[in-house]
Amino acid sequence: DMALDDVSLSRFAPPSPPPSLPPSPLSPPLPPLVPGEALAHTPQDIRDEINKAMDQGRNASVFIPPGARLAFSSNVACSGDMLLSVRSSGEGATLDGKKSSNMFDISGGCSLYLEALHFVDGRGAYGGAVFAYGAGDIAMKDVSFTGCEASESGGGMFVENSGDVALESARFVECTSGTQAALYLN
Repeated sequence: DMALDDVSLSRFAPPSPPPSLPPSPLSPPLPPLVPGEALAHTPQDIRDEINKAMDQGRNASVFIPPGARLAFSSNVACSGDMLLSVRSSGEGATLDGKKSSNMFDISGGCSLYLEALHFVDGRGAYGGAVFAYGAGDIAMKDVSFTGCEASESGGGMFVENSGDVALESARFVECTSGTQAALYLN
């Protein structure tokens, strides 16, 4: 007879839990790629970021995911003394005015930076896609304006009484207006 103390009770004990693994790191967040950028999927997201920035006395910065298409039924206005940065990356994002609206109305010293954006079918009296009057500096990189129209001036963009304008890799295709079909600068 085998005595009870001869049998190892450990083999009858429930298995011990596996050693705890360190918590897995969260997946890296999708863009925004720059700290402080707000992710935008609609024109209202851009308006919301401008309003938050105005309330907090800071610049507004928005990232639109590459490949996204934002449809505008009315423009996004920035009239404060701030910098509004709206950008995408890679293939860029499309901002569509649907032949009913321009996309940006910039005034009151607001400066504008646009990058990797494709403006299509914008429409306005002045500036089919971008209207800037009394704005700060305007800078654009890797942008295109296609099929934008203005009934008066600046089929793609109208800028008057504003700061410096810098365009790098900007294309204007089939933009029309009464005068200065692509770009009106004064």
